Amino acid sequence: MSFDTAKSKLSQNNFALGYKTTDFQLHIHVNDGTEFGGSIYQKVNEKTEMSINLVWTASSNNTHFGIAAKYKLDYRTSLSAKVDNASLIELGYTETLRPGLKLILSALIDGKKFNTGGHKVGLGFELEA
Repeated sequence: MSFDTAKSKLSQNNFALGYKTTDFQLHIHVNDGTEFGGSIYQKVNEKTEMSINLVWTASSNNTHFGIAAKYKLDYRTSLSAKVDNASLIELGYTETLRPGLKLILSALIDGKKFNTGGHKVGLGFELEA
C-alpha cells in the first residue's frame, strides 16, 4: 500500500496471499485492482520441481502464462527450463563450485524469431555469505 501525501490519497494498493505445504505452494496477488495473478509450485520428487504462473491485466486485457521445470542432475548441478505464451524459451544450468559459490549459465531464445537471431546468453556467479 502506498499513500501519496501531496494528493492525500492511496496511489498503489497491492495484495498477496500464499499457502505452503511440504511439497506444494500456491501464491495469488492483486496489484492496483488491475493485475491479477497466481502461481502453483510443486516439488514432484527429490530431483524434479515444476511451476505454473498466470497473470491477467484488466486494463490491457493481456494474459501471461508460463510453465517451468527444474531437474537436479546431482547434489551440485541442476538444469532449468521455462516456456511462456510469448514463445520465449529460457534455459539454465547451475553448478555449485564450492559452498557459497555458484556458476550460472543461461539462454533466452525467442521461439517466434528462432532463425533471425537476437537470442541472449548469460553467465553469472552467485556469492553467498
